[in-house]
Amino acid sequence: MDLGFPWWLRVEHFLNIIFISFLVRSGLEILGSYPKLYRSQHSVPGSSWAQFTNREESKHKYYTVGEEYNDYSPRVSLPGRGLLGLGRYWHFITVTGFVSCWFIYFVLLLATGQWRRYVPTSWDAFPQAGQDMLAYLAFTMPHAVEGSVFNSLQQLSYGFVILVLTPLVILTGAFQSPAIANHFSRMNRILGGRQVIRSVHFFCLVGYLAFFSIHVLLVFAHGYLHETSKMVLGHSSSPLLGGAIFTLGLALVVTLHVVATRWSLADGRAVERLHNRIVRPWSNLLYKLPARMHYDRSNITGKDVGLANTTQHFRGSGRPPEADEYLALMANGYEDDYVLEIGGYVERPMTLTVAELRELAAGYSQTTLHHCVQGFTSIGRWRGIALADLLDMAGPLPGATDVVYTSFQNMGRDDALYEGGTYYTSTPMVEARMPQTMIAFELNEEGEIPAKNGAPVRLRLETSTGFRSLKWLERIEVVNRYDIILEGRGGFFEDTDFFDRNQLI
Repeated sequence: MDLGFPWWLRVEHFLNIIFISFLVRSGLEILGSYPKLYRSQHSVPGSSWAQFTNREESKHKYYTVGEEYNDYSPRVSLPGRGLLGLGRYWHFITVTGFVSCWFIYFVLLLATGQWRRYVPTSWDAFPQAGQDMLAYLAFTMPHAVEGSVFNSLQQLSYGFVILVLTPLVILTGAFQSPAIANHFSRMNRILGGRQVIRSVHFFCLVGYLAFFSIHVLLVFAHGYLHETSKMVLGHSSSPLLGGAIFTLGLALVVTLHVVATRWSLADGRAVERLHNRIVRPWSNLLYKLPARMHYDRSNITGKDVGLANTTQHFRGSGRPPEADEYLALMANGYEDDYVLEIGGYVERPMTLTVAELRELAAGYSQTTLHHCVQGFTSIGRWRGIALADLLDMAGPLPGATDVVYTSFQNMGRDDALYEGGTYYTSTPMVEARMPQTMIAFELNEEGEIPAKNGAPVRLRLETSTGFRSLKWLERIEVVNRYDIILEGRGGFFEDTDFFDRNQLI
């Protein structure tokens, strides 16, 4: 008997097995880089409600985020071994397919009337679902709803996953993008803020795993060949054929995971190229979403719990530079000796001291949410000057396309986790000129920026993940090509690891 499952529904059912399994594994890779969940915007040490690591928090004053990575096995996460950048690549590649698949599926459900299978017509479905659950627990098979192939428990479960859980996981995934969260700041706060959103996203993961586990159990309870034939052929008249095809399909899914994992560990740059082909076309659209955050002073991390000195609670990441030049600046208090250079492809190269930056800033400040690429967040009030104003003063020449920022930090000398090289990053001109892109010299109205947060001057890119908000800023250079600098990928971590220059997601 034809059960009325059209071919497109059966195809999308199989595709979702691939997409969700890849999302789960790559999601675990991302979670492993900061395996802690919080109830508020603030990732204050010791305040997490859950953590999935046996590593203790560092007691050192200065430490890098890499020290907190939990290296899950490649058998569990994709690709494993703490490769956050590659995990993000796979997550966003898969998100592209998953969201596209769900949107097409949703439209077809509405257009063909298939949605009626998943939406109960009576409130009686809810108590009946409870009865169906008791029937399963008693090892008996509940009856299907009249006119349907599903019982009430199945109907409500499938409807919840398709019409509630999936939109929720898409929404909470989208609002972990700095560009989206910081552009739609009010909506971000309505949803509870980044850390609450991360927690809800995690519960969505648990929901999918629970549904999948129960789904598989019931497939065997109802009869493996009988049920898989329905999934593949739309009927149970040929259980051996349907079961065989479904089993081969599962073998294909496992093979895809093995190939993706081994390929990633062997040639990460190839995965990067695949990511750039699939993800870049839509992620570049996020440049049209400038940050427009305006948190209240009471939201500042630390001040929210009544602390007087809040700068110590704005999360730092990385060890300050150890170059003699920087240590001399630190010893002398920065103010008199520090000089920010602005040059390159400009009409008027210039240098500015901290005092001159303060004068130019004329009291400009912004209270914004910092999004670390790992997942932690802090809210701080930054005083500084809009980068667009500095660029206007310097006068980029016709053809200038990008801005390069260089730090005092030498990664090999200052951070044992990495090989040598000056830390730098770059932005397209459109990102440099966004309203809340700024050069900051003060944090939380408590004087200069602490060394751990980038003293004396740092970049703030409020549309991007935190590692691109370069600390310990030494020089700004306007260029007409960024892809001829060092490895040509636009930044230290882009050159040496698997991080995308476009970190708006």
